[in-house]
Amino acid sequence: MRRKRTRKSGASPFRLFLALFFILAGLAGQKPEPAVIAGTVFRDPGFALAGAEVELLLLSPPPGRRKPKPVLTRSDSRGEFSFQVPPDQAEYRVTARAKGFVPEERIVKLSGGPERLDVYMTLKPAGSQEK
Repeated sequence: MRRKRTRKSGASPFRLFLALFFILAGLAGQKPEPAVIAGTVFRDPGFALAGAEVELLLLSPPPGRRKPKPVLTRSDSRGEFSFQVPPDQAEYRVTARAKGFVPEERIVKLSGGPERLDVYMTLKPAGSQEK
């Protein structure tokens, strides 16, 4: 008399362990989602200012890290810019400059985590400074 082989319908503990191992290994290798500091540069009386130089400077580096150099970008044709930064609690200075305009700066604070901060800056013509 021959015995019939029966297959187990459930997953073996070894297979479950392997599946869990690969899921956790994949999660461990992921980088945290960055925070974003983005915004728009305008010129008086409220039109987008393309080509403005925008500088981002970290004012409060995490303990044990050196202060990095400023990061520069230019606003696009709609006056927009963006920076991806580590999702750490930090304080940054954003400065916008353009030829013929008075520079403007803003201090922004990240609370930590993958967040987005929007910064809107309006540059005034250099000849119209109030004294």
